[in-house]
Amino acid sequence: MKRWFWAIIALAAAVRLIDLQRKLEAARSRGDMYRDISSRLDRQLADLQKQA
Repeated sequence: MKRWFWAIIALAAAVRLIDLQRKLEAARSRGDMYRDISSRLDRQLADLQKQA
């Protein structure tokens, strides 16, 4: 009986770990996207300031 209990606990921990890794990767991906957008807007702003 104890073996099943610990097996279920280990499985739940593994599933939780995989879920957290997926969420972390998604958050990193969004961060990269926002950094790319920010740098693009900075370049556009710099170009506009040079023209003005």
